[in-house]
Amino acid sequence: MYIFWLKVVISTTTCFFLLNATTYAQEDISDRPQKSVTQKPSKKKKTKKRKTGFFYGNAGLGLRWNKGKSEIRLSGFMQTDTRTYFDDVGDVGKDNFLLRRIQPSLEVKFNRMYSFYIMPSFASTSGILDVYLEGNFTKPFNVRVGKFKPPFGLERLQSATALAFNERAFPTNLAPNREVGAQIFGNIFGDTTEYQMGLFSGTIDNSTGLRNGVVYSNHSGVDFVARLFSHPLKYSSAEFMKGLGLGVAYSYGTQHGNAQPGEYHLPAFISPGQQLIASYVPGAFADGSRERIGPQLYYHYGPLGILGEYTISQQNIKLGGANDRVTNEAFQVQLSWVLFNGDASFRRIRPHDPLTLENISALGALQLVTRYSELNLDSKAFAHGLFDPDHSVKKAQDFGIGINWYLNRNIKFQLDYNQTHFTNGAIAETNRPEEKVLFSRMQIAF
Repeated sequence: MYIFWLKVVISTTTCFFLLNATTYAQEDISDRPQKSVTQKPSKKKKTKKRKTGFFYGNAGLGLRWNKGKSEIRLSGFMQTDTRTYFDDVGDVGKDNFLLRRIQPSLEVKFNRMYSFYIMPSFASTSGILDVYLEGNFTKPFNVRVGKFKPPFGLERLQSATALAFNERAFPTNLAPNREVGAQIFGNIFGDTTEYQMGLFSGTIDNSTGLRNGVVYSNHSGVDFVARLFSHPLKYSSAEFMKGLGLGVAYSYGTQHGNAQPGEYHLPAFISPGQQLIASYVPGAFADGSRERIGPQLYYHYGPLGILGEYTISQQNIKLGGANDRVTNEAFQVQLSWVLFNGDASFRRIRPHDPLTLENISALGALQLVTRYSELNLDSKAFAHGLFDPDHSVKKAQDFGIGINWYLNRNIKFQLDYNQTHFTNGAIAETNRPEEKVLFSRMQIAF
């Protein structure tokens, strides 16, 4: 098996070296950003005309027509991971090698204004992750309808190809993943601020909205979700302040489950090592409003990158005749530094000196990362028996370090280590053993 994947890596790497010689003006991430792409040409700046016909490059391959205004583009990425768990005991985790993500995508644009996008998943959870229609009318006003990421969690909105660590931090446990809905979005205030606002199906926290390989919303209500993110000093004369971004996300909706298995409409909580660390007891179910708020920050200047977010979630949960409003919270702070040949970015790093067939001696870009993340579950929920104290932790504290090597825009290698300390819900018992995991990843994107 390992010999097979080694051959795949070598052959695919060679292909991408060949493709890397030509670049095209296209987002380099498979998870498309939620912002306007329509803009009027400046009188002071000549716009580059796109040629019609077949094209290929770092951002995929496809066909353009209508003087380059319409196109069909195929792109995607693959990630192969290893996980090595240290001090294995009980259900801490088992060492494994896995295809973490295989996600091709197809996008069709018409006259630079309308587009259709679909991205299936062929890894552990198969199905359609994203499928939507979009209308890009003006910078301040655009529309998206279908299944996609609601505009809430900052790290969730970041492409999986650009993640600093193999797995996202604890705030994603409390935030939406994929939902069916409709939203308006755009850039306002002189391109310093982006907004998104919409109505969504309100799935379980961190749910991909998949079941048995098909789109499945698993919801019982409707969520209103809105996000505002601003670069207030984008036009400042101080260069080091231009990369400061501040934002906040908010959601409100209702969930109504019942005590029947499969109808609880409640989330489970997982560790960085993707192990179950907390869940509600059987018979507890969502019964009323769910409200979230998430302040967020991203800053970059040269090689330095800082990402921070805090998420608090309140949900009405019923067990028997009692109804509680449960409050859970999580936060993370992430720092990164590009050692050479690149600048920090919320998107995939683009090496200044990428490795290609013509430049085989290039080293690409090397990035060091570190992160602290924490999850705190409601103590009242433990006291009232909503969590099983023998199988659920009350608090989790994770510290991680890592190194990422971007050979070029298409190939990335990751190595990171996470150690997570748990505080059990049952005070009299010993805490769950610490989770110590070494992750590695090979990523190929086009």
